[in-house]
Amino acid sequence: MPRSALLNPTAARAARLPDATPIHTLREQRFSPAKLAVLVDVAAQAGLDPAAVLDGTGLTPAAVADPFTLTSPLQFLTAARNAIGRYDGSDLGVRVGRLLHASSYGMYGYAMLCSASLAHAFDSAVKYHRLANGMLPIRWVVQGDTASWLFPDRHEVALPDLDVPLYRFLIDMQFALHVTIIKDVMGAWCVPARAQFAQPQPAHAGSLADALECPIAFDQPHHVLSYPAAWLTRAPQLANPITAAQVSSHCAQLLDELRSQPGITRRVYQELTRTPGHFPDIDAIADILCITSRTLRRKLEAEGTSYSELLTSVRKALAIDYLSTTTLSTEDIALTLGFSDAVGFRHAFKRWTGTTPSDVRRKRGG
Repeated sequence: MPRSALLNPTAARAARLPDATPIHTLREQRFSPAKLAVLVDVAAQAGLDPAAVLDGTGLTPAAVADPFTLTSPLQFLTAARNAIGRYDGSDLGVRVGRLLHASSYGMYGYAMLCSASLAHAFDSAVKYHRLANGMLPIRWVVQGDTASWLFPDRHEVALPDLDVPLYRFLIDMQFALHVTIIKDVMGAWCVPARAQFAQPQPAHAGSLADALECPIAFDQPHHVLSYPAAWLTRAPQLANPITAAQVSSHCAQLLDELRSQPGITRRVYQELTRTPGHFPDIDAIADILCITSRTLRRKLEAEGTSYSELLTSVRKALAIDYLSTTTLSTEDIALTLGFSDAVGFRHAFKRWTGTTPSDVRRKRGG
């Protein structure tokens, strides 16, 4: 969020955290293997077999080591689940995040390194976040003398089968990589003023303290990483307005390429989101695309998804949005999303997010 948004972290929670991720997007292979390579390396240092970590990804250790390999978010998540299940400890996310430097992110990293100010680097981090193979939506706000990064609660993350261990891994990794990259941009002196975690204190609290280099509080309302707002006008170590403009232009071009990627899955997703509240069935979408429903099913299967998966993704994202940003009753939201009653919606939402609609509303008010 731009620095001009003078909000407090709690109030900012009422705003929608974007980047709700449909399953087909997670499968699109378009990213450097750098982040996945770090995960595999950290796991290997802990004694895990790289091939076991990559089980189910369709990738080999050699492919991950090849800089020309393209990987998908889903492959990273699959490897992370494998590593978490085999890792003896709870600090895996911290260890991975500490090794994800600005140089791991190509043009996205350079956009921050060359920025004219810390505030501009923060803005670039949000604006071009899709280029980073980011797993979690991110925002930053300013209130008084504090600039705070806001990371999402579990129910706000539109990832499939997001259990508590994977969510904890992603949150820890996000905190650690933020601190690492901001130090890369500004210098080793630029450490946070405070870190707040919504979860209870974990066994690896010491590892978090070492990585974040600031006071940490647990069992807080939300996940927040704060810096002094007075630092926002300071220039990064490699600040260069001309280079920053060139890199920013290139990042914008890369984003346009991502948005224009072809595929039948994207077309179906567009039709499902065209008129929220009305979800055309697969036959209706097939008619729009001038193909048979059988052909559409086959094409979706070839791209690793299905009509039902896409519909679930859309309904989940809309449900989170309605609960977070409107005062619609649970019954009205249920009807809007095509459920016959609120009970069915509550069960589905619990299955999607691991929490209940009322919990989301309570946290929004907190």
